[in-house]
Amino acid sequence: MTATAGERHVLESVGGVHVTYRRWLPPGDPRATVQVVHGASEHSGRYERLAGALTAQGLAVYAMDLRGHGRTAEGTGTGRFGAPGVEGVLADVRAVHLVAAEQHPGLPRLLLGHSMGSIIALAAAEADGGDLAGLVLSGPLGVDPALTDTVTQLEAAVAGGLGEQPLDLGTFNAPFEPARTRYDWLPRDDAEVDAYVADPLAGDEVPLTHDYAAGVFGMNVRANTPEGVAELPDGLPVLLLSGQRDPVGGVDAAHVTALAGLLRDRGLPVEQHVYPDARHEVFNETNRDEVVGDLLGWIDARLAR
Repeated sequence: MTATAGERHVLESVGGVHVTYRRWLPPGDPRATVQVVHGASEHSGRYERLAGALTAQGLAVYAMDLRGHGRTAEGTGTGRFGAPGVEGVLADVRAVHLVAAEQHPGLPRLLLGHSMGSIIALAAAEADGGDLAGLVLSGPLGVDPALTDTVTQLEAAVAGGLGEQPLDLGTFNAPFEPARTRYDWLPRDDAEVDAYVADPLAGDEVPLTHDYAAGVFGMNVRANTPEGVAELPDGLPVLLLSGQRDPVGGVDAAHVTALAGLLRDRGLPVEQHVYPDARHEVFNETNRDEVVGDLLGWIDARLAR
């Protein structure tokens, strides 16, 4: 059997939402499963290259299009959760995991979330991570004290009738002005930025609504607290990957380092990498081979135990 090219499947999750997911299989019998949770205003297909690196190391990869994104948005609407709201995304993570567990019984399970997906992955691990062999958070928001006020403002906007209105995340580009595009904050690689801009299932074509942003940012505020991380399984290994110039993770990844401190205080084994001059999408960065190498090395160490 040869590696597959992200074959698409659909499952029905809570609220009657039909979730599209991709599956990539390794050439031989897999030694573990990796579930990837993508970020805001993108989709699972953008992780084809990463999936190729993972399958080459004997890992089966599963990645859904989140509610409001990719093919799943055909049922929920772009940038919208559908029923029952933000908690539905956690049910979807569990549903995809159950599919992978049924197809690969007894294999170790790893969960990898990028950006907004890292919020969902952390919250999912806190709610239902007892069978995880490892948790990877790429480009996480971390512990951002200002986010609480942001959530309050978003909730006020929703209460004022703006819930369905799109939210502009263009402020992340401010540190890179004058910029070539609105998305120079993603990676330094111009070709990757151009591919994102040209993707009809990414960027300006797939904005979050105020309601969606209030839901996921509120989830981040709750998850990145001592009370939140206390719900993580004892001994869960965590890998944090971020760029030093990622505007999402704070100056010099300060918010991510604060999360690493919370996790270590919880007694968990944490490995953190902050890549000099790298921006938000470390798997699409100019040093992506280094990043993927660090990820694969960490996974190998977890599976060797």
